[in-house]
Amino acid sequence: MPLQYTGIIAEHNAVREAAGLFDVSHLGKLRVTGTGDALQHALTADVFGLEIGRATYSLVCTDEGGCVDDVFVYRIAEDEWLVVPNAANVAAVANEIERSGGAPEDEWDRWAILALQGPKSFEIFESALSGTRATELRLHSWCAVDVLGAGGLCARTGYTGERGFELYAPAEKATAVFERLLDAGAVPVGLGARDTLRLEMGYALYGHELARDVSPLEAGLGWAVAWDTDFRGRAPLLEERERGPGRRLFGVRCIDRGVPRAGYEVIGASGPVGRLTSGNYSPTLGTGIGLALGPVPVPEPGKKVSVAARSRTIRSDIVKPPFIKS
Repeated sequence: MPLQYTGIIAEHNAVREAAGLFDVSHLGKLRVTGTGDALQHALTADVFGLEIGRATYSLVCTDEGGCVDDVFVYRIAEDEWLVVPNAANVAAVANEIERSGGAPEDEWDRWAILALQGPKSFEIFESALSGTRATELRLHSWCAVDVLGAGGLCARTGYTGERGFELYAPAEKATAVFERLLDAGAVPVGLGARDTLRLEMGYALYGHELARDVSPLEAGLGWAVAWDTDFRGRAPLLEERERGPGRRLFGVRCIDRGVPRAGYEVIGASGPVGRLTSGNYSPTLGTGIGLALGPVPVPEPGKKVSVAARSRTIRSDIVKPPFIKS
């Protein structure tokens, strides 16, 4: 997937107003079969409580409770799951599953993943691949689909805050399906707009909001932890939950012109209050926005701060993500 096809802002707006098509085949695909005990220990989600035909967001933690990666997990059958890690972390996630006693099968080159996102995604999908149950799915559900004569999987998942699908198509069908969706009205979208779209929703990105030295609680992802399950890192996270995390993520919306970037310091009335983990221009809002990590207590929404850019400061407000409505 390129940074952009025709332009980041135009592609971003296409997703918010119509429908955009992303080739996210670089994501990992790990199939895990067996009793599920190993997967349950490696993931914070309740993989046994996940119904067949459903998917959920989860984290993979270190022994100390930091984040190895964030993943989506799909329950395929009673004894089968599909785990989708970030591209750079496939080996690390596979290693954590293996450490728990599992034997994940790497299916990276078997599947392409095409994400169709936006208000018009349903009609475009139905036009290009009619006869499937995909448009009847509820959020975070999946179904088997016929992909130009071959088997595939379509899920009501995404990373933009818009309605849409992620289609797992056999690799040999990927080009034909991509072109068919474009012919039906989708606009190709690159990595640049994918980042601005997820940032407007306040979604975490590994290597920015998530890292091995950042806990799920610090990242505001305690809701992705099934506390009653025996996952790796549970004990230190329970202790952190009892005492409260020492850092938290918060949002910044710029008042002045300027684009905040990861690494910029956020300055309050009495000094530094955090550092940006992500920052970019929001095409929907027409101003700069960012996520920052800072020591507790973080500034309350509505507080005035400044973002220390390279040559100047950018006046900003503290806001609670998401920056726009889903």
